[in-house]
Amino acid sequence: MDIVEASVFELADDRRALNEHLLERFIAKFALDPTLIKSNSAYDAMCPYGLITP
Repeated sequence: MDIVEASVFELADDRRALNEHLLERFIAKFALDPTLIKSNSAYDAMCPYGLITP
C-alpha cells in the first residue's frame, strides 16, 4: 500500500468517526432512544456517508 492509499483510508476513518459523532449529537439533542436508532439499518447506511474509498 502506498502513501496515497494510506491517506485515503485515514481520511475515511476520520470521516466515519465524524459522521457517528454527529449522529450521536442528533440522538442526544432530540432525546431519541439510541438503542432503537442504532438497531435500524439506516444508521449503518448513514455512518459511511460521503466516504471516499480507493
